[in-house]
Amino acid sequence: MLDFLAENNLCGQAILRIVSCGNAIIAELLRLSEFIPAVFRLKDRADQQKYGDIIFDFSYFKGPELWESKLDCKPELQDLDEEFRENNIEIVTRFYLAFQSVHKYIVDLNRYLDDLNEGVYIQQTLETVLLNEDGKQLLCEALYLYGVMLLVIDQKIEGEVRERMLVSYYRYSAARSSADSNMDDICKLLRSTGYSSQPGAKRPPNYPESYFQRVPINESFISMVIGRLRSDDIYNQVSAYPLPEHRSTALANQAAMLYVILYFEPSILHTHQAKMREIVDKYFPDNWVISIYMGITVNLVDAWEPYKAAKTALNNTLDLSNVREQASRYATVSERVHAQVQQFLKEGYLREEMVLDNIPKLLNCLRDCNVAIRWLMLHTADSENLQAWFREISKQILSLNYDDSTAAGRKTVQLIQALEEVQEFHQLESNLQVCQFLADTRKFLHQMIRTINIKEEVLITMQIVGDLSFAWQLIDSFTSIMQESIRVNPSMVTKLRATFLKLASALDLPLLRINQANSPDLLSVSQYYSGELVSYVRKVLQIIPESMFTSLLKIIKLQTHDIIEVPTRLDKDKLRDYAQLGPRYEVAKLTHAISIFTEGILMMKTTLVGIIKVDPKQLLEDGIRKELVKRVAFALHRGLIFNPRAKPSELMPKLKELGATMDGFHRSFEYIQDYVNIYGLKIWQEEVSRIINYNVEQECNNFLRTKIQDWQSMYQSTHIPIPKFTPVDESVTFIGRLCREILRITDPKMTCHIDQLNTWYDMKTHQEVTSSRLFSEIQTTLGTFGLNGLDRLLCFMIVKELQNFLSMFQKIILRDRTVQDTLKTLMNAVSPLKSIVANSNKIYFSAIAKTQKIWTAYLEAIMKVGQMQILRQQIANELNYSCRFDSKHLAAALENLNKALLADIEAHYQDPSLPYPKEDNTLLYEITAYLEAAGIHNPLNKIYITTKRLPYFPIVNFLFLIAQLPKLQYNKNLGMVCRKPTDPVDWPPLVLGLLTLLKQFHSRYTEQFLALIGQFICSTVEQCTSQKIPEIPADVVGALLFLEDYVRYTKLPRRVAEAHVPNFIFDEFRTVL
Repeated sequence: MLDFLAENNLCGQAILRIVSCGNAIIAELLRLSEFIPAVFRLKDRADQQKYGDIIFDFSYFKGPELWESKLDCKPELQDLDEEFRENNIEIVTRFYLAFQSVHKYIVDLNRYLDDLNEGVYIQQTLETVLLNEDGKQLLCEALYLYGVMLLVIDQKIEGEVRERMLVSYYRYSAARSSADSNMDDICKLLRSTGYSSQPGAKRPPNYPESYFQRVPINESFISMVIGRLRSDDIYNQVSAYPLPEHRSTALANQAAMLYVILYFEPSILHTHQAKMREIVDKYFPDNWVISIYMGITVNLVDAWEPYKAAKTALNNTLDLSNVREQASRYATVSERVHAQVQQFLKEGYLREEMVLDNIPKLLNCLRDCNVAIRWLMLHTADSENLQAWFREISKQILSLNYDDSTAAGRKTVQLIQALEEVQEFHQLESNLQVCQFLADTRKFLHQMIRTINIKEEVLITMQIVGDLSFAWQLIDSFTSIMQESIRVNPSMVTKLRATFLKLASALDLPLLRINQANSPDLLSVSQYYSGELVSYVRKVLQIIPESMFTSLLKIIKLQTHDIIEVPTRLDKDKLRDYAQLGPRYEVAKLTHAISIFTEGILMMKTTLVGIIKVDPKQLLEDGIRKELVKRVAFALHRGLIFNPRAKPSELMPKLKELGATMDGFHRSFEYIQDYVNIYGLKIWQEEVSRIINYNVEQECNNFLRTKIQDWQSMYQSTHIPIPKFTPVDESVTFIGRLCREILRITDPKMTCHIDQLNTWYDMKTHQEVTSSRLFSEIQTTLGTFGLNGLDRLLCFMIVKELQNFLSMFQKIILRDRTVQDTLKTLMNAVSPLKSIVANSNKIYFSAIAKTQKIWTAYLEAIMKVGQMQILRQQIANELNYSCRFDSKHLAAALENLNKALLADIEAHYQDPSLPYPKEDNTLLYEITAYLEAAGIHNPLNKIYITTKRLPYFPIVNFLFLIAQLPKLQYNKNLGMVCRKPTDPVDWPPLVLGLLTLLKQFHSRYTEQFLALIGQFICSTVEQCTSQKIPEIPADVVGALLFLEDYVRYTKLPRRVAEAHVPNFIFDEFRTVL
């Protein structure tokens, strides 16, 4: 008969593909369960308030039109809904496809069973397939995997979350309009069961059998599968465990399958006492905690509580005398095998000859060890005694590997005899060298005979016996024990390598069928489980970097507080004071401890864990990076929390304190790099920049419609994660708190900025608030990355302010008829712009009076933008200064490259035949990032937002400016300053804010705005000349100073202003002041 799994056996290949797909689906569900967006849980009040109206469970399907109409009534909800869709559609689609694959799996299985019944596969029926060894295994696995999928979904992805995701997918995708969509069936299968995996949660009635019956499955198929599992040893495992007391372990995988499949026919659990008694006697006579799939454990005491027959049958196993007997038996076994293992693992004991001569003895020991470990780990997961025992045993069981030989045993024996005979010839006995050679040859041939005795069955038995898949999740409870052992003795890492290799054997279970089916899922499923295992290895070994950093903190303390730096010149009699032998000895001792830890991890050889190669040097470096990131991120979070009511501000003291902490980290890291053989400075710069960039990215998410999720971030990492902290105010991260504190203390309503001194003074007390030293301090504390990140955040804030300004302009000007009438009247009065306005004072001040109500909000928006532009200028100055000082060649190269690029682009616009960077060329984008990091840019020239044409825009800004001029006065030393602190206006933010705003629009608006100011100056001066003693009005002085500052800030030639104001007025007005 044709082999059931042969490639040309369609019946066998069809069920193999289904089972292979089942294992891949479970891996995908486990993988996705770690990426559930928190918002779908609606756990905290903020999420409920924000998203409660746009995230629905299945109640939505009772009246979708009603819910959608509620959304349509509120534009802000529609906007939030669209934003939510953009941010979550990708991950929701991934979840939907996983849910769909579960439904498709059971549909495919049902179709296969129908095909079998209908005779689609020639000479194959359900009965004949169940008679075939492979067929029997695959049919049982197919049903079992479907049950596991349903249990995994309910355990890892809560019912409410599933419903919300499915409704979101339905609303946001094309599924509702697709005729062939099976959305309804998927929703019926995966609607909430009421089950919760939270400790102490009540089990829903008829769970999980009602859940398992949502898609009907052929009853005779279920019955036949249960019959096979009850009666047969379908995997022939008993041969690997000859002892009767090991029988339940031999049949453990089959027991797990039977446990799951019984839920498809719950009547057996409820009423079939004889069948349940038979099942318990065969599979659960001495165990009641089982692993059902990759370490997912179930306690039958709880699981079978609602089922009368099952509960009654299990009572014998749970009888106190039986439990006591099993516990004492395994305690005795563990003591015995512990002594045996200690003996086997003595240095030099497990030689090849010894292994080959004692295979049965070693196999028996392996069986006893693994059976004992399995029972004790499953049944006493929280037992302190087991943990103490495991501390000894787990580190000592090494995986034994044997080489097989293809040489024929009989021939080897004949060869040995021939060699013994040949030595008897007298010519050879006298030749010692030949005798020695013959003796060695005979010895190797004897070795070959021993080796040939190792049958393939021995290796298979070892693989079966050594299975550790049941501990895939339980092993985590032993992490602290392993870590404590490593902390006490770092060389223990070499012994733990065996534990990790043993865990890797668990991968065989889900991958076997995928591999047999030549499925393309093999790589992704292997990567998932291997990745999980490598993460666990990293978790265990993280104790080494943690211990290193504990010592490092002591070194930091000694170096920063105790050890005085030795000066370059020093008097001989002071040598003893600077020697400080005690602290220096302490530093040496701590350094030695750090190098010992390093040695421990480097002793572990490069290991293949699943399909991932684990390099100990890389593990050490990643571990050090992880610990560094954890500690630096915490220092930044804790160090930059400000009290907004503090007088004076805590900003500078906190920056200095944080700077000392960061410097301590940096110096000590630099100090130990040679002792642990890593590139300290490289790691420091890479990780600190990553922390800052990640925090800037998260802070900027507040201003983005499409958020960057953690799994999309180029700065976040799975192996070296940057921790997230609970926000303490409106800011999400420390960089937001720092930025908002700077904005708070330089608020233009409270302070005035003196441009010549780069300093802010309090408007009332005239005390200095802060100066450009602030940015030097940030540079010292957070480095270039910190300043650059602050600059990026300010860019986002400016964009937000400008967007708010535009919506405000629409609201208070373009939708107000009175204001529009006033503006029309004024425009008629001042047209044409080159003319002199008659009776100008009356016309201008009448317009200002009629629009007075709109200027408060307008002024606030303009000053905010101006304030942030001043800060951006200061940051650019600091970055440029430090770049020229620390990296003069980089600064020079960037400046020249920038000039050359601009010259080429200019030349291209004059002659389009000359080259210009193409659309797919990233040169301009990349050079901009470098220029901004080096401070070689002018924030005032930046276009922040795209704008449309706005009616009345130039004249509104002109009116706004002249409306503010009476609040300011000219001071010979300081320029324009606020007239009354009670009505605060700060000149530099006002000028820069207006300038930035105009820059966002077409240059003709700026032209009209400047022409209006020129006309105002000329008209007002014209009126003044009629007086006997002409005097320049204060408002004209302000307008002239604005034009002067405009020319100075934009770096444009003075003729731009002289086009609108005669140059003699510019030349003479200061002499009159």
